[in-house]
Amino acid sequence: MTDPELRLLRYFVTVAEERHFGRAAERLHIAQPPLSQQIQKLERQLGVELIDRSRRPIELTDAGHALRAEAALALTHAERAFAAARRAATGQLGHIHVGALQAAVDGVLAYVMRAHRHRYPEVKLEVAELDTAEQTTQLVAHRIDIGFLRGPVDEPSLTIQTLLDDPLAAVVCEDHPLAEHQRLAPALLADQPMILWTRSAAATTYADVVELFRVHHIEPPIVDEVARIQTILALVASGAGSALLPTSFINLSRRGVRFIPLHGPLPYRPLALAWRTANQSPSVRCFLDVAVAESPRYLEDLNRHYPQLAARSAEN
Repeated sequence: MTDPELRLLRYFVTVAEERHFGRAAERLHIAQPPLSQQIQKLERQLGVELIDRSRRPIELTDAGHALRAEAALALTHAERAFAAARRAATGQLGHIHVGALQAAVDGVLAYVMRAHRHRYPEVKLEVAELDTAEQTTQLVAHRIDIGFLRGPVDEPSLTIQTLLDDPLAAVVCEDHPLAEHQRLAPALLADQPMILWTRSAAATTYADVVELFRVHHIEPPIVDEVARIQTILALVASGAGSALLPTSFINLSRRGVRFIPLHGPLPYRPLALAWRTANQSPSVRCFLDVAVAESPRYLEDLNRHYPQLAARSAEN
């Protein structure tokens, strides 16, 4: 529907409400003769008489009554549509598909989503837990809009921006002799039975653990490889072995285990944001801004709730 057609409907509805051309013209801030001419134009377009001008006050014909109800709805829906377009253009309305590693889901993502929902309550967020390779594929295929992943990512159509460091931490049973340490040298893990997160479930974390072993020249005994993070934590809590996991998993608050920061050098594979460079969606840009702004607050909150991480933050 074009704007002139909307204007004619608006004129007609106002006349129908006032039952008087003069008062309607005053409400519309136009002269009475042009208003009358516009109503006649609408009648010619429809091929029907809408107003019985022989009566005072003027009355609507049957066609006029029928049009009035539908015209009022049309104007309401048009205003809603225009308002929705304006909100979408400023990032206030939309639908964002987010892919995220499990470490992000259990860490910074919930924090970012809470802040985003507070600022943009009409933007729907849909989250899928995906590994880095899956996110890269789905970003390129336009199936997700934003990814929380770990690099390196070799895809020229994507922009990758470091969000926060999320280094490996030692995870030990709470009554383990190493649990009293505020910070551990990886060499102290050389003889400790280790439980690994399987390569198929967490390729980047698996690679980082292997890299840490290589850099520090240690070969701890591997007692199990497990696909589920909650199972790993349960095994650690039982005393079956220790583990190396991204620090974000401390948010799972598993009783019976302790996360201990590690001395470097450590594999550097920070959590990063990824999106299609050509994606100019205002809602996506607003989400990215919130993610960047809230990540430092997430880290501050993490250190406040888990004092054992303060030593790591002070060194960094």
